[in-house]
Amino acid sequence: MSSKGGASPPERDPQQSLMTRSQALSTAFLGTARDKAMGVAHAATSWFTPPSDWSAPLSHLESLTTVMLNPLAAHPVYQSESLAKALQLMQQQQRQRSSSSSSSSNGNELVLHGTTNSAWPSSTELLKAEIPESHAPLSLFQGFAATYPSLAGASSTSSSSPSNKRSRHKRKKQAAHASEGQNRTLTQVIAEREQKMRDSSKLEKQKLSTMNEMNQITMQIEELVNKRKALEQKWQKLEAKEQQLLETIGQLNDVIVTVEEEGRDTVSEGGSSSRATVQQDTISEDDAILYESGTCYKTLSGHDDDVLCVDFNHPRGILVSSSMDGTVRAWDLYKHKCVGTLEGPTSVVRCLQLNDACLLTGSEDGSIKQWNMSAIPPPPPSTDSSVISSSEPTSPELSAIPEDLPVLSECFTGALEGHQAEVTALYMDQTMAVSGANDKTMRQWDLETQKCVLTLDVMWASHGASPSSSSSSSGWQQWAMDGLHNFFNTQDFVGALQFWNFALASGTMDGKIRMWDLRTGQAHRTLPGHTGPITCLQFDEVHLASGSQDKTIRIWDLRTGSVYDTLHFSSPVTSLQFDTGRIVSANCTENIDIYNRTSFQHTTLQGHTAQINSVRFRDNVLASGGNDSVVKLWAL
Repeated sequence: MSSKGGASPPERDPQQSLMTRSQALSTAFLGTARDKAMGVAHAATSWFTPPSDWSAPLSHLESLTTVMLNPLAAHPVYQSESLAKALQLMQQQQRQRSSSSSSSSNGNELVLHGTTNSAWPSSTELLKAEIPESHAPLSLFQGFAATYPSLAGASSTSSSSPSNKRSRHKRKKQAAHASEGQNRTLTQVIAEREQKMRDSSKLEKQKLSTMNEMNQITMQIEELVNKRKALEQKWQKLEAKEQQLLETIGQLNDVIVTVEEEGRDTVSEGGSSSRATVQQDTISEDDAILYESGTCYKTLSGHDDDVLCVDFNHPRGILVSSSMDGTVRAWDLYKHKCVGTLEGPTSVVRCLQLNDACLLTGSEDGSIKQWNMSAIPPPPPSTDSSVISSSEPTSPELSAIPEDLPVLSECFTGALEGHQAEVTALYMDQTMAVSGANDKTMRQWDLETQKCVLTLDVMWASHGASPSSSSSSSGWQQWAMDGLHNFFNTQDFVGALQFWNFALASGTMDGKIRMWDLRTGQAHRTLPGHTGPITCLQFDEVHLASGSQDKTIRIWDLRTGSVYDTLHFSSPVTSLQFDTGRIVSANCTENIDIYNRTSFQHTTLQGHTAQINSVRFRDNVLASGGNDSVVKLWAL
C-alpha cells in the first residue's frame, strides 16, 4: 500500500488507482478516528474526578480504541453511520452484562452524548472468555458470508480456491510468454509460425495416410469375404457332383457284378440284357487266379510284325499294343478278343500309354495322338464259334482272328503337334503329359487344350554332349553288335521319362538321369552311373529304377542320390516295371525276369519265341509283347 499523499506510478491501471485511492482514504480515516478517541478520553478525564481505581475508565477506553482501531474499521462498512450503530449495539450488550453481575457494578456512570453507559470489559478479558455453544443452524462464518458477501467472496476466491490458483498460474505463464514475445524479433515469430504450420501439415498427411491404410484394410477384408463365399459355393457344387459320381459308380458296380454273375456280353439301355453263350475257353481274371504264378494263360495273336509296346488299364479292361506293321490294336481282356485298330499302316507307334480310358500314342512322324477308349462301340452279337478258338490251358492261343477289323476312328480326340522327329518316350497323368523325341527336346502338354506349355532343351542341359562324338559312336556300335539294332534306333536321344506333380526324371543316350523342375524348366540334379543309353525308368517316393544298354538295372535312393542296388544281366535291358515287392524286366531275350526285392531272388518266365520288347503288369496279371508278334498274359 502506498503512503498517504504519495503519487501514483505512471501508466497504472485505473482499477488499481481506484483501489490505491480507497486504501489512502481508509488510512486517513483511521488516523482521524484515533485522534478523536484520544480527545474523548482526555475530555472524560477532565470532567470526572478520577477515582482511586482507574482500571474501569481505562478499560472503557481500551475497548473503544480496540473496536475503532480494528482492521475491519478500514472497510467502508464500518465508516460513518455503520460505525455509530456498532458502538451503540456494543454498549447495550455491556449494560445487560453489568446489570446481571453484581461484582462488576461500581455505581459510576458515564454520560456520553446524552446516553448512560456502564464500564466496558477489557479486550484481554473478552479474549479469555469462553465462547458459548451455538444452536443456530448457521455458523458464524456462514452468517458473515451472508451479511457481507463482498468480503466473503473476495477472501474465498482470492485465498482458498484452487481454480483461482490455477488461473493465477496461467495468467503468470501467459504474461511470461507475452514478455518473451516482446523480447523476440518479428523474424523469429514468423519462423516459429512457419514451423508450426509445417507440423500441422505433417499431421494432416499422417492422418490421410492412416485413413488410406484403414480403407485398404477394409477393402481387403471385403475381398476376402467375397472369395470365401465364392469358394463355399464352389465347394458345395463339388460336393454335390461327388455325391452324384459316387452314386453312378455304385450303380455301375452293381451292373458289372450282375453281368459277371449271369455271363452276359452286353447290357441294354433299359437295364435288360441279352444272354450270350459263354465260350469254354473264355478266361476271366478269376480264372487267372486258378493258375500257378508264372503261368501264361492267354496269347493274343494278330499282329504281322514285332510288337513294340503294350499297356492295359485293368485286368478285365482294354489292352493296347503297337507293332512294326504300323497298326495299334485294342483288345478286350474280358473276352480276350481284338475289337479294332487305331492306326493305319503309314505310321509306326514307338511309344504309348493307357491311363484309364485316355490313350496317348507317339509315332515316328513326330505326332502325338490322343484317344478316348471309352468310345469303343459294343461288338455285334456273334454265334460263330470259330472267331475264338479253344485251346489247352498249357498253350492257350487265339489263332483265328477276323481280318476285317473295324477302325476305331470315333475314339480319336485330337493331336499334340510340335516335335520335329520321332517321339520315343511318353508319360501322362489326368491333366498333363510329357513327351521326349529325337529332336533332343522334351515337351509338356495340357491335355485339355492340347497345347504345348513348356519345352525343355536336353542338349543344353547335357552341356553340349553330341551323339556324333567319337566315344558315343563307338559305344553305339558296340551296343548294335549286341543285337539291339533290331529294335532300337541308334539315333534315339530320350530313352525314357516319368513325372509326378512338378518333378520330372528323364534318361538319355549319354547314360545320365536328370531330375527336372517343371515350374522352372531347369535340371537341378543329375544321377551319373550308367555307361550306356537309358532305355527305361520308373520312380516312386523313395527309389528310382533305371534300365540301360549297359546290361544293368540300377536302383537309386532319391534321398541321397546314390545307387542303392545294381542288377546285372547278360544283355541290354529294354523294359522294366517295379512295385514294393518285385521288379519285372525284359532284356533282349525270350525270357521275362522277376526280381523279388524281399528275398533277393530272380524268377524267369519262359514262353516267347523271340526277344521281349515291353512288359506291363497290374495286380496279378502281366502282359508282354515281343518280336514273335504276339501278346501274352501271365498270372503273377
